[in-house]
Amino acid sequence: MKKSSKYIGFSVIIVFLVILSLYLYGNIGISKMNIEKDARKSQYIDDNWQVSKDTTNTISAMIFYDGDFINHTISIYVKRHGLSSGYFFRAGGNIGSDIDQGVGEIIIEGYEERIFMSMNRLQISKIEIDNGNDISSIDIDSTKPFVVILPASSGAITIYDINGNIVKSTQYNL
Repeated sequence: MKKSSKYIGFSVIIVFLVILSLYLYGNIGISKMNIEKDARKSQYIDDNWQVSKDTTNTISAMIFYDGDFINHTISIYVKRHGLSSGYFFRAGGNIGSDIDQGVGEIIIEGYEERIFMSMNRLQISKIEIDNGNDISSIDIDSTKPFVVILPASSGAITIYDINGNIVKSTQYNL
C-alpha cells in the first residue's frame, strides 16, 4: 500500500510540473469560451461595446464597436502549431481603414483560413463561395458589422451589397 501511495504522489508531482512548465513557457492559451472576455480585458474594450465574431478550430476573430457604429477595434487570436492548447492573441486594434469603410480580408501566415471583416458601411448582404462544383452562400445582416472566417481553399469568394453589386475586399497579411 505504501508503495502505490508513493507512485501516486510521484505521478501527481510530475503532472503538476508538466502543467507548470507548459504555463511558464507560454503553451497554455485562452479557452474558446473566454476569448472575448480576454480581448475586452487586455485591449481595454468597454463592456457596452457590441461584438461580431467568428471562431474556428484554429482562429478567432472579433470586431468590437460602439453603439453609434463610429468607433471599432479588432482582435484576432490563433491556436499555435505544436504542443499548446487554447488561443493566443495575434493582432488587435485598427489595422486598416478598409475594415471601417469596406471589407478587409486578413490572411495570417501559417494558417489555412481567411478572415473577412467589416463595419459594413457598404451594407454587405451576402458572401458567395464557388468551389468549382457548387455555389454556397452566407447571408449577412446588412445593418451590422460582420466577421466571417473561411478556409483558404474554399474557392472563389464574391461579396455582394444589398443592391447585388460586387464588393472587393482589401487583403492584409499578418
